[in-house]
Amino acid sequence: MSAHRSPAVARLRRVRWMMTGLVTVITATTVLIFGFVAASVDSRFRTADSDLLAQKVSSGLARAIQYDQETKSLDLSQVVDDELAMGTAGVIVAVRGPGEPWKQAHTYERSKMPSDSEISTLATQTEDHSDGTIYTETVFTTTDITGREVRVVGTPVYWSDWDNIVVILASSEAVSDAGAHRMLVLWLAIGGFALVAVATAAAYLLSGRSQREALRMLDEHEQFLGDAAHELRTPLTTLKLLTESRPKPEEVQQTLAEARRLADRMARLVTGLLARARMQSGIAEPERTMLRLDQLAEAVAEEAADPRLVVTAHPSVVVGDPALLSLAIRNMLENGLTHGAVNRAAPVEVHVAEGRVSVRDHGPGVDPVMSASPFNRGAAGRTGRNGIGLALVAWVAQAHGGNASIEPAVGGGTIATLWLPPADITAGAQPARM
Repeated sequence: MSAHRSPAVARLRRVRWMMTGLVTVITATTVLIFGFVAASVDSRFRTADSDLLAQKVSSGLARAIQYDQETKSLDLSQVVDDELAMGTAGVIVAVRGPGEPWKQAHTYERSKMPSDSEISTLATQTEDHSDGTIYTETVFTTTDITGREVRVVGTPVYWSDWDNIVVILASSEAVSDAGAHRMLVLWLAIGGFALVAVATAAAYLLSGRSQREALRMLDEHEQFLGDAAHELRTPLTTLKLLTESRPKPEEVQQTLAEARRLADRMARLVTGLLARARMQSGIAEPERTMLRLDQLAEAVAEEAADPRLVVTAHPSVVVGDPALLSLAIRNMLENGLTHGAVNRAAPVEVHVAEGRVSVRDHGPGVDPVMSASPFNRGAAGRTGRNGIGLALVAWVAQAHGGNASIEPAVGGGTIATLWLPPADITAGAQPARM
């Protein structure tokens, strides 16, 4: 069973997408607010620049207008020649006599100014707003004759000896350099979209990375449950049959011995599975004890109490966990006894020397189908599916920095070998006696 298809993993994946979505929403909201504020501030500053330009032109030209008392007419020569009247701002000089409509005495960049009727309205409003005070500026927001939004500043001019009223109207874009403002908004949109995309991708990757350990532990949990269920199913079934068989009085002792054997086997399986699960999750570490591997193998073979076991042991000192190494050797012996059962009279030979434990049986040999991965949990061969026993042997070997192998033996059968690095007996530690 794979944890990647379990409901727990499905929930973790939903949480991952929820976290990614939440980060995306927060980032998008932040970017949107930032972009709006940045665009608004830029627009406000550009509007202020536009107003400043229109005010400068309107106020400056108002002070440049002269009244010719002899001809009783306006002198616009200084206005026409003034640099302010030749810039980017539109200019209209509106004049009105008592009871007369407004007339445009001078225009510049007429397309940047409102329509004639709007000009008359703005001039009148400027006059009314000034309340008879000269050079009182009034700012308007309107559109020019092309439909663009503009800012218009009106400045009135009065003379005590002349009844006419003059209003200088100057206009500029509502947002100065509107093209640059639009480009800023465009780049803010592009940059914001890119930032949201990067934040979304980063959130997805980081949330996945943060869940990697949880997924690994879930996978190990599911593997532990699957291995336990697979390995315990057969001995439990056999034990159930033994208890339901109602043995004869002369068979009771044999039945009890078989039940104890099955119970011991299940206990070893559970111990091995728990040890592997605890160490893979980082809860525990293998014990590092200097020990005699030959004595350990002899003790395990003695516990097996099978007359087919023939042990040849030479002194061999290694550093390792006695419980885990006993489990691995016991699994190797059970594998040899099981697959060597083709010939009940054939021995299962155990040889210990130089950090190696080799178990040779005289069975049918290594199944070609399993030869590429004999230690993989669930590998299928002619006898069915491989259990957890050999997989635990390989795991114990790797946990001690060694390795395990299974290969055909000369003359038939197989040789299973567990190799551990030899201990440095010069370090001063005394090996534990088994």
